[in-house]
Amino acid sequence: MREIGFGLAFGIVMALGAFLIAAWPAQGRPVAAFFPAGSSARAMSAAIAEAGGSLIEINAGSAVTITLGEDDGYVTALYRAGAWLVIDASLARLCVGYAKGSGQ
Repeated sequence: MREIGFGLAFGIVMALGAFLIAAWPAQGRPVAAFFPAGSSARAMSAAIAEAGGSLIEINAGSAVTITLGEDDGYVTALYRAGAWLVIDASLARLCVGYAKGSGQ
C-alpha cells in the first residue's frame, strides 16, 4: 500500500514540476499575468505600467492580462505590482481557449 501512495505522490509532484517548467516565462516573450479576482482593468493596467511593461490584451472579467516586458526583472516586477501568477502567454492562451471552447 505504501508503494501505491508513494507512486501517486511522486506522479503528482512530477506532473506539477513539468507544468511549472512549461509555464516558466521566457524573457522577451509575452506573459500572462493573473491578478486577484475582481481587479479592475484600470488597476491591472496601472500594475503593468508600474512594472515597466506594455499591455497586449486585457480580460477584466477573469483578471488576466497578456503583456510584454523587455527588462530582465519584469516578471518579478509584476509580482511586486500585485500579480498572483505570471506564466508564459502561449500556455495561458491554450488553457483559456480550451475552456472557452468546452462550454459551447
